[in-house]
Amino acid sequence: MNQWESRWQEGRIGFHLPQVNSYLKRYADKLLAQVPESVFVPLCGKTLDLPWLAGKTKKVVGVELVSQAVEEFFEENKLNYSLQPAGQLQLYSHESIDIFQGDFFELMPEQTGHFEAIYDRGSIVALDQPERQKYVEHLLSFLSPGGRILIITLEYEQNQMSGPPYCVPAEEIELLFSRYGRLELLETCDVLDDRFRNKGLGALQEKVFQLAEK
Repeated sequence: MNQWESRWQEGRIGFHLPQVNSYLKRYADKLLAQVPESVFVPLCGKTLDLPWLAGKTKKVVGVELVSQAVEEFFEENKLNYSLQPAGQLQLYSHESIDIFQGDFFELMPEQTGHFEAIYDRGSIVALDQPERQKYVEHLLSFLSPGGRILIITLEYEQNQMSGPPYCVPAEEIELLFSRYGRLELLETCDVLDDRFRNKGLGALQEKVFQLAEK
């Protein structure tokens, strides 16, 4: 069992929000400016952002490693789904929301099509530094020419707390994404609370970026 399956089994899912992400609501007009047919959400968990986005576009496509998360998403939102194999993954399909369950790196654009909008809320911060370059290259293979990505990151002193969620500093986001398009920092917010203070953090910031592909 990997660490993510253990977290879901044990209920250690502090990263799951019981409401739609406020940054997504605030910057949806930017992400969805081109009125995309579909939106891609990597490492989606059971986020309520999926049905919210489904109200803004025809199709939302997620990918999630842990089957428990996918099953809880459909159960808690009272959505019927069909289940079928999709290469190395399983496809849970609803009329407006598809979730591929399995390894993100096993999912290919040939299975999903390309997207004018990609939303990364908890994905890149779930990956340790050695995996991030590979992640970004694979993520961008799903992006249509001229598409946009909304990216939400965390910054803190990594030596004060072991991830995940990992610290992904602005300099690293710039290094990973800027060659692919125009990278814009939309917002920085201090989000340090008692939960993270108790883990030893002295400061914690969320940063919201948008990549607009060249």
